[in-house]
Amino acid sequence: MKPLVMKYLCSLVLGLVCCGAFSQSVEAKGMDSRKSDSVIISAGGGIFYPFQGKSGFNAVVQAAGKVSPQERFGLELEYRNSEVELFNAKNIDTQSFIVRGIGQYFFRPNGISPYVGLGFNFAVNVFDENEIERQRSSINITQGWGFGYGLLGLLGVEVPVGGGVAFFGEGRVSGDIQFTRFKKRSGKNKLSVESLSGLTGMGGLRMRF
Repeated sequence: MKPLVMKYLCSLVLGLVCCGAFSQSVEAKGMDSRKSDSVIISAGGGIFYPFQGKSGFNAVVQAAGKVSPQERFGLELEYRNSEVELFNAKNIDTQSFIVRGIGQYFFRPNGISPYVGLGFNFAVNVFDENEIERQRSSINITQGWGFGYGLLGLLGVEVPVGGGVAFFGEGRVSGDIQFTRFKKRSGKNKLSVESLSGLTGMGGLRMRF
C-alpha cells in the first residue's frame, strides 16, 4: 500500500481510537448502538489512489438496513475524481459516478467494532478525450465517457459516540473496468477495456434512524 495511504489510515484509526473512551462512557449510559435502529445513513470521503495514475479524492453517501445485529445491506453512491491511464495515455482527468450494492458484516453487535464489506457496482466514467487524442494521435475517441463494472472489498472500524451517531474509517480496494468505443486511423470501430482499479482511504459519519 502506498506510504501516504498508510499515513492517512493510521491517523484516521488513531483518531477513532481516541474516541473510544468517550464511546465507552456513552455505552454505560445506554445511549450507544444497542438501540434497535434499522436504517443507517452514512456520508464520508477520502483519498483515492488508482493503480495506474495519480491520486484524487472520493465522496460517498450510503443508506443501509440491518438484517441482523451484525449484518447490513444497502446502496451507496460514490463520486471519484483522479488522473488515470486510459488508452496508454497518461494522467487523464477522469470523474466516476458509481452506484453500488453493498453488504457489511460487523464482528461485534455493539460498541466499537471492526467490520468487513463486499460490493458490486455500475459506473459511468467521464474523461478528457481531447487529452487522450493529443497523446495518441493514431486513435479517435468517439465519446468522452464510458461505462463499467466493478467489485469492492473493504475493512473498517465503527466507533459509536452516542445519540445514534458513529464515526467510521475504512480502507477499500476496488477492481473496476471500463468499456469505451474508439476508432483507429483506418476508420474501424473498436471497443477498449480499461482498468480504473485502486485503493481508497476514507472516513465519515453515520446516523441511525
